[in-house]
Amino acid sequence: MMARNRRYGRGRTATLKTRAGIATAIVLGGGAIAAAMAASSHSAGIAAAPAAHSARYGNEGTMLSAALADWNYSRTGTYSQLTQITSMRGFSQTWHHGRLLAVQRGMVVMATNQFIILKSAKGPPHLWLVSAGTKFQNVSTSTAGTAALTANTSATQQAMNSGNMIPATTLLAGSPATAAGMLTPTPATQTITVQVANTDLTVTVTVTRNTATVNQTATMPTNGIPAPMPITYTMNAWQARNSLARGDLAVIVGARSHWTLHAQLVLFSPLSTSAIGGTTGTTTGTTGSNTPPHW
Repeated sequence: MMARNRRYGRGRTATLKTRAGIATAIVLGGGAIAAAMAASSHSAGIAAAPAAHSARYGNEGTMLSAALADWNYSRTGTYSQLTQITSMRGFSQTWHHGRLLAVQRGMVVMATNQFIILKSAKGPPHLWLVSAGTKFQNVSTSTAGTAALTANTSATQQAMNSGNMIPATTLLAGSPATAAGMLTPTPATQTITVQVANTDLTVTVTVTRNTATVNQTATMPTNGIPAPMPITYTMNAWQARNSLARGDLAVIVGARSHWTLHAQLVLFSPLSTSAIGGTTGTTTGTTGSNTPPHW
């Protein structure tokens, strides 16, 4: 299975990127399964949400609200707002005018037409629901966009001036080795499970080579609480959805409603193993995909 060709500007080198596997935990031993459990909370008062992942910073709510409001007429304004949120390196949520806004920086471990699972350098993965209104933007050729993605001047300069993605990868994914594990195929079965607290929704993704089997226990409505409805489907683990795919560095901004996170803006930058000094594995054969249902 060949990965997508991606072109980079301003010093970023075009590479072939192999996408496979779903692993937010290192899988030890052939066939062993490493699982990562994540609970999403409605507010800081919910015990299921570690305090470190519901931290509130000064004017974060105002900045997130402005970033979302600016997008349709001033993307520069959006980039500027997100660049200023330098203290947020993982997941955070904060109330603003009666609305619970949320933001997360990390690496994509799964992208479908219904949801994105994003894993930060520290903390559990989070599941973000995607809708027709979610905006996606590849910022790999934009200095301002990359600054919004990383919120770090040095990482941005190295990415744009020399194509060195190691600093940005370390900030968002934790380490180049962790990122390489997400970008490199492995014959071992890998599993990640995300349970959305206070709902019936649990999503388990199991990957064997380049095939991802997705099992969900409830619906993923744009509005309303997830309703029990078990369903299982398969898809190509590397399949890009809205140009986003496993292994991309990303920052997601949105809001929490009915206990679930809803992505409104996704800024991302594709990553390749060559950019972080990893080794791209190989797979044989092809795998068809079944498109997940819509609700």
